[in-house]
Amino acid sequence: MSQESGSRPSAADLGVSQELYDRIVADLDRSRSAAHPVPEPARAPRLGGRSRLMLGALGALVFLVLHSVSTSDADDGQATFAFLHTQSDGTPVAYTSCRPIQVAVYPAGGPPDAEALVADAVAVVRAATGLDIVVTGSFGGAAPNWNFAAAPVTPDDPISVSWQDGAAIADMTDETAGLGGSRVFTNPDGSKRLGAGTIALSRDYYAELADEDDRAEEVAVIEHEFGHVLGLDHVDDRGELMNAANLGQTSFGAGDLEGLRRLGQGRCL
Repeated sequence: MSQESGSRPSAADLGVSQELYDRIVADLDRSRSAAHPVPEPARAPRLGGRSRLMLGALGALVFLVLHSVSTSDADDGQATFAFLHTQSDGTPVAYTSCRPIQVAVYPAGGPPDAEALVADAVAVVRAATGLDIVVTGSFGGAAPNWNFAAAPVTPDDPISVSWQDGAAIADMTDETAGLGGSRVFTNPDGSKRLGAGTIALSRDYYAELADEDDRAEEVAVIEHEFGHVLGLDHVDDRGELMNAANLGQTSFGAGDLEGLRRLGQGRCL
C-alpha cells in the first residue's frame, strides 16, 4: 500500500528547508519505483488497562510496502509465527546477520528508566535472534524518523526508540501502546533487507504503567515492537506475544522465538 503524495508532511512539519524537502521527496519517489515505498502506518490498539486484557496488538505499527507478503508457519499446531515480508525463495526479509545493529534511545517524555527498559527488551531479542543488537545509549532531541514520516534513511541507521503522544503522531491514539517497523531496502541483486527501524511508545500509557509499577508489561510492549522491527507479523495464537489480540502474554512464546531465530539468519551484507 503506498502513501499518496497529498498525505506527505510538509517541509515545515519536518523542520527542514524546502530545498532539502524537495530532495527528500525526489529520493522517495525514485525509491518507490525501485520497490522502496514510503512506509505507511497501520493503527492497532494498546493493552487494556488494569484488567490486563490486551485488546488487540501491542500497539504495532508495521511498515506496509506496495506488495507486502506475509507467511506463517507452525510447529505441531502449537507454535505459530508469521513474517511481514518474504524473499522470492520464501525466506523472511531480515536485517543483515553479520553486522552490529545499534539501538539509540531517546527518553524524553518516557519513564525514568527508559534506557534500562529498552536494554532489557534488547537482551531478550538478542538472545532469541543471535543478532548483535547493541544499545548505544540515550540521546537528547528528536529521534531520526521519529514520526515515521518522509526522512532520508540508510539500511545501517540505528533503530531508534522514543516516547511520543497524539500531538506528535496521529496514530498514537488513546488505544495505542506503541508503534514499530523497519524500512525495506532492495539490494543490488534484487533481494531485500530491513533497516532503519523505528519504535515510538506512548507517553501516556507508559506513565500509567509506571504508576502501576508494571515493569513486565513495559518491557513486553517494547519486545513486541522489536518483533515488528525485525520482521515478525501478528498471529492469532493466544500463546504468542505477537498475537494481534493478546490476552495477557508478557513474554515471547515458542512460535515467536522460532520466528525470531529465523530472522536472525538473514544474509550477510
